[in-house]
Amino acid sequence: MTVSIRLMRLGTGFKYLMESVARGDGASDLSSPLTRYYAESGTPPGRFLGAGLAGVNGGVGIAEGTQCTEQMLFHMLGECADPVTGEQLGRAAKAGAVAGFDLTFSVPKSISVAWAVADAGTQAVIYQAHQDAIKRAIGYAERNVFFSRSGVNGVVQEPIRGVVVAAFDHWDSRTGDPQLHTHAVVQNRAQSLDGTWRTLDSRTLFKHVVTLSALHQGILQDLLSARLGWGWDAHQRRHSSAPKWEVRGVADELMAELSRRAAEIEHGTDEAVQRFLDAHGRRPTNVEMMRIRQTVTLQTRPDKQHQSLAEQTESWRERARPYVGDDTVAWVTTLRGRNDLPALRSDDLHDGILSDLARVAVWTVADRRATFSRANLLAEIHRQLHGIRFADPGERITIGERTADLAQTSCTQLTVSGRHHVPAHFRRPDGTSKFTGKAATIYTTATLLDAESRLLSAGRNTTGPVVSIQTIAAVADAPLSSNGRLMSIDQAVAVEKIATSGRVLDVLVGAAGTGKTVAMAALRTAWETEHGPGSVVGLAPSAAAAQVLADDLEIATENTARWLTEARRNPDRAATIADLEHKLATTGHPRARRQLRDWITSLRAEYDRWEVHPGQLVIVDEASLAGTFALDELVSQAGHAGGKVVLVGDWAQLSAVQAGGAFGMLVADRDLAPELTDIRRFQNVWEKAASVRLRVGDTHAIDTYTRHDRIRSGTRDEVLDALYAGWKRDTDAGLTSLMIAGDADTVAELNRRARADRIASGQVTET
Repeated sequence: MTVSIRLMRLGTGFKYLMESVARGDGASDLSSPLTRYYAESGTPPGRFLGAGLAGVNGGVGIAEGTQCTEQMLFHMLGECADPVTGEQLGRAAKAGAVAGFDLTFSVPKSISVAWAVADAGTQAVIYQAHQDAIKRAIGYAERNVFFSRSGVNGVVQEPIRGVVVAAFDHWDSRTGDPQLHTHAVVQNRAQSLDGTWRTLDSRTLFKHVVTLSALHQGILQDLLSARLGWGWDAHQRRHSSAPKWEVRGVADELMAELSRRAAEIEHGTDEAVQRFLDAHGRRPTNVEMMRIRQTVTLQTRPDKQHQSLAEQTESWRERARPYVGDDTVAWVTTLRGRNDLPALRSDDLHDGILSDLARVAVWTVADRRATFSRANLLAEIHRQLHGIRFADPGERITIGERTADLAQTSCTQLTVSGRHHVPAHFRRPDGTSKFTGKAATIYTTATLLDAESRLLSAGRNTTGPVVSIQTIAAVADAPLSSNGRLMSIDQAVAVEKIATSGRVLDVLVGAAGTGKTVAMAALRTAWETEHGPGSVVGLAPSAAAAQVLADDLEIATENTARWLTEARRNPDRAATIADLEHKLATTGHPRARRQLRDWITSLRAEYDRWEVHPGQLVIVDEASLAGTFALDELVSQAGHAGGKVVLVGDWAQLSAVQAGGAFGMLVADRDLAPELTDIRRFQNVWEKAASVRLRVGDTHAIDTYTRHDRIRSGTRDEVLDALYAGWKRDTDAGLTSLMIAGDADTVAELNRRARADRIASGQVTET
């Protein structure tokens, strides 16, 4: 992402900017002027931009480009006041209130690399293109993203005259790599059309950050193609299917050499992901991945080193020479003239082409989200447009809006617009209600609704295979293992409901610690008693989770995505088998016949492996993580074959990375869904009840833990010490104690300490 966002709190936001953004040489004296950058260390002084500048300075206004002094910055972020006069803008802000938003615009790595080693003239062209792209993105946001709020609890969204922005340019990362980026600090005050100063509606802003990022990058590419003739190539990302576009001719090896900070973060992220895998048995979701990267970035952030741009440029050129030759300036000139795409205008693309683009955008967004907004569509549309050049930034913006309009027409709107139910003065020019946020209208697709409808129908269809009540009773009365333990009442009831319901699609709900594994094992025993060995297969969202399920139930299991991928190949396998059988019938050569029979046997085994068979039970574990389309495909396959699918999970847990929510929907569609309610992980009654309350988001449950003296505070190291000491004390006393469940870093650290203790005591040998 080329644009990131950070909240700036009243007072602390000013301190952060002065220490980390607005200052060059780390001086702590806030009364000194902002540092200059040419021959000195540091970066340029901040400057103002935004249409909202017309309303500051007591209404007189200031010009764009006006230098932002420390006092002005303090007025903005320390007082939420007029940056020039210090006069309060709107209501006085309370302590800790949001004073602004740091929108950081970063250029792609290849641009930073070329800028870093280019001559001064080319550097100036690249820098100015970056600034022009920021200005156009901010202007777009002022028209489409930034709004103020009025009314009780800010329920009315008001258009504004513009925003006040203080921009600070930076050249490098914290490890000294070239990284051209600008902190555009938007004040959390804006003037509505009636002249009143109000706070911004940050909800709309946060929803459009990805759109602004994609728009800034697209405009920047257009400007550099026009001014320098640069071309662009799509590169694969490590953690995303969306391509990143880099300058044609800038080698990956050169970008890697000048990306030590990025490499450091990637290395730390890889280690953190492995710790997550060790702790949870699955890969992190996209949201969890983003949090891991953010944590690693903060934990590995070094103190910023300050050098003059001249010193940095010579250092960058020296590092680049092994890759481009001694004359780095000459190498940059070879990047010119590589653009082979025409610069289009909006009327060059007719609605037929844009309709195709809209369909791709809707399909891509709907595959990831069950519901989405126009902001989600715009973000994907502008990502798709990165491979096209436009003659002017306005043309790119126009095409994006036209395509989004076409995309919306193919979607199903779920939010009532209120167009005809509010007075005229509470309507926007397009007739929509100001009570509905500009990014608050929610859409879905008919394709998703159809998939959900089919899943609901399968959940109500009772023509599927069953197990007799007599078999269930026999399994319920038999010990589950050598310890002689029997199923609990809620486990036995849940197994009976599922096995005898006849539903093609069934569910088993259970929070962590309720014994879902025991119930699944009993269900497997009952099912195979009547339908035969191998009549139960398991699926899970990851290979690691599938292996755990296989070990627990002793059945064949597979990753859900791989199962579906291989199942889609079965029609081709069937066609190949038919073709080979025809050849076998017409071939008389013994060796050829033997080879054909072996080939047919192998293909039939593959076909059978990825096919649901009549009477077969498919158990899908951690079903809340399964996407709706994947479940629809799987259940349709089972239904056509005469099999049954049971989804096992907890609706209160994380939902799917893809468009999800189907598990919760299916549970809600049942009057009394099979559910395990007895928490077996705790002995104390109060703790069982408190854990259930926490599961549904009841924060008052924390008071219960406080009353029972279960909450400890301290630094991270102190808490880790206490956790490990308690676990080791229980273990040494011969008690069964689970290593604490929590974030991956915590679990990994506790496991590391346990292993270190075992090595020290000679229980294991260090390898």
